[in-house]
Amino acid sequence: MPTLYSSTDALEIIYHRDHHILIGRFLRPLSEEENHQCYLELLAAAHARDNCRYWLLNIRRRGRSGPVVLQWLLHDFYPQLQRELGTPARLVYFMAPGLREEFQLDGTVPEPSTYDLAEPFRMHQCITEGEAVDWLLEEQAAQPA
Repeated sequence: MPTLYSSTDALEIIYHRDHHILIGRFLRPLSEEENHQCYLELLAAAHARDNCRYWLLNIRRRGRSGPVVLQWLLHDFYPQLQRELGTPARLVYFMAPGLREEFQLDGTVPEPSTYDLAEPFRMHQCITEGEAVDWLLEEQAAQPA
């Protein structure tokens, strides 16, 4: 059963206890500082929910992060997330089809197929919420008991 954890004009955080999934819905385009703050709020919410390491991030309203935020995510935040929450860490981005195509064409963000199944951190991109949830549940099921 999903429950609202917190909500601002920029980010809504929901925890789905039955599936142990943290959902972050970005509600508008964000500045660099706001992006950092929102991701740190998600990390705090994950800590409050038994170090939840399975995240669904809905970025349809936020759109693409700028290059500075993207570099911060790839080189600072994702490693921090793994250090603090443990492994495996799984993030799936739910986005508009046009943005998904941009990522595929420019190669800025690693494609999901570049990750090995056993890696401590994996990221995926989807254009439907159902596909995103299914991917996270498959990742959970693939973990040793």
